[in-house]
Amino acid sequence: MIITTTKKIILLFFLCGMICGCGGGVPMPDDMPAPQETIIKVTSEGQPLSDASVTLMPLDVSSRWYAGAVTDSAGNAVIYTISKYRGAVPGKYKITVAKRETMPSSIVFPDQRNDPNGYAKAVAAAAEEVRDSFDLIDPKLGSVNTTPEEIEIVTGKNNKTIEVGKPVRIKIGN
Repeated sequence: MIITTTKKIILLFFLCGMICGCGGGVPMPDDMPAPQETIIKVTSEGQPLSDASVTLMPLDVSSRWYAGAVTDSAGNAVIYTISKYRGAVPGKYKITVAKRETMPSSIVFPDQRNDPNGYAKAVAAAAEEVRDSFDLIDPKLGSVNTTPEEIEIVTGKNNKTIEVGKPVRIKIGN
């Protein structure tokens, strides 16, 4: 099974949501403008792209209200500001889109109850293991410095579709 970086991000958002709440009961900071409903649809060759990370980075460098989400099976990312508040605050943003894959671990984990020392050694080895990772869409879209995608969030509903083109498989790093 291939564990993608995107799936790790989804798990992190889920755990954060469980610990911090999903935004419904979390009071907004006093200086935060009201977030506006924002959905970014991501497609690849016209088909919905699931499990892609979408991030909105404010063009105003003094703004701390970044936003983002992960696309669902329909390619839709329902945007949340700072992972807590549904929507994005009004303003202009650069949009990054990334989808990555990390190869599975080669470490075999023995049963923890039957071999606690072997299990502990496997955990330590896994922490040190270097695994290959790959960009699955054009990496220029994954950097705020190179993405051509932008959006201006206005009062009301905000929707945008981003076509990422043909899938790629480009090794990250060495």
